[in-house]
Amino acid sequence: MRIAFWLLQDSIRQWSGWVAGLHYVRNCLEGLASLPEQEVPEIVAFVPTPLREKFLQEAGFADASWLTLRTIDERLLLDLSRRDELTKLVRNEACDLLFPAITPPAVPFDGKCIGWITDLQHKYYPQFFSKAELAHRDQLFSFLSATCNRIVCSSVSVETDMQRFYPEVQDRTFVLRFRTQPPSSALAIEPQTVMAELGIDQPYVYLPYQFWQHKNHRVVFEAWKRLHASGKAPLLICSGATVDGRNPDHFPSLETFIRSNGLQERVRILGMVPRNQQWQLYRNATLILQPSLFEGWSTSVEEARTLGKTVLMSDIPVHREQCESEGNLFDPNDADRLAALLLERFSAAGPGHDLQAEANAKLQTTENLQTFGRELIELFESTMNDSRLPVSASVLPLLLAVQDEAAKRLEVIEHLKQQVGQGNPNSGLAPRRWFWQRAK
Repeated sequence: MRIAFWLLQDSIRQWSGWVAGLHYVRNCLEGLASLPEQEVPEIVAFVPTPLREKFLQEAGFADASWLTLRTIDERLLLDLSRRDELTKLVRNEACDLLFPAITPPAVPFDGKCIGWITDLQHKYYPQFFSKAELAHRDQLFSFLSATCNRIVCSSVSVETDMQRFYPEVQDRTFVLRFRTQPPSSALAIEPQTVMAELGIDQPYVYLPYQFWQHKNHRVVFEAWKRLHASGKAPLLICSGATVDGRNPDHFPSLETFIRSNGLQERVRILGMVPRNQQWQLYRNATLILQPSLFEGWSTSVEEARTLGKTVLMSDIPVHREQCESEGNLFDPNDADRLAALLLERFSAAGPGHDLQAEANAKLQTTENLQTFGRELIELFESTMNDSRLPVSASVLPLLLAVQDEAAKRLEVIEHLKQQVGQGNPNSGLAPRRWFWQRAK
């Protein structure tokens, strides 16, 4: 069995911008690397050149005997006239299975395919998406459900939603709760070194999320407003991208709330921080917050867990599945409950950096990672052994949408070429060959 680990999705920028997606693939490979080498199937990782360094950085799988790395030149991905060259390169690796597909693969693939759908947030919070985004997500998820041999769900919550909203998946879903571990370098230094760099000199609560609407920073800031009014607000450290592409006004509105309520001294926003700094922010935090309105399976909760940290989580289905204590859950719309819980847990907490807690967590982390690795192998084997074919009826909406969009773009290109007098038939602007054409 030879598995293609697939990072050649629709757009290189999609992986560069969506950090969680890249971490997911790395976590899968770390899970496999935690097992004896003889248990792991052959893996071929197809990685775009711009992602190579980030993909291999401090990777525990980098030297694994079962891993072959195929770095793909960015120009080969962007030049449609060279798509046959890319197809040949992929076919020469003779892989049996492709994982994870989050968009239609860029080239024909002759083996089986495992899709990964992170969550169905758009079904519960359509107000966070444009009409075009809602339509695209529905079409894409229908496409993956119809054409993939398996759909990986990171939680039972996602699986339940998939079977409700996309019944074409039938019983082809597979729950795979991903796990993670800190890199060895993260545990090799004292957090206080980074704290000094960042100017943090007191205990704090850490909120490590992008400033997107569904991450629900507002309820946290509301809770801090209440704590500040009573003179009991601890320091809150926030990191993450400050731009919400769906709602550019979201972060400025949060800044306005902080200023208008005099929280500047109790709430610090760092923006994006290097990964090595983020691990130290985790390690030195008194508490970690996860207030999200919707998740598929929280990466930050898993990362905090590897360090033995206490995480206060919003009471949503996936967090009930992921949490270790229901006493650390709070209604994501109840700032009063969060304020009271924060005050109680912060007062009772020990030191931010707790070496004993880290040591205890390390044993459980190793076990969790090995379980994850074996579940991943079970996914591969069960998919290969399943003789059923995926359904195809619901692929049509996405197929037509893609074809229409491609036709419109080609029309514009042809029009522009005529305007500038560059009507060269060998310009390489050929229609894209989608992987479903092999069925013709």
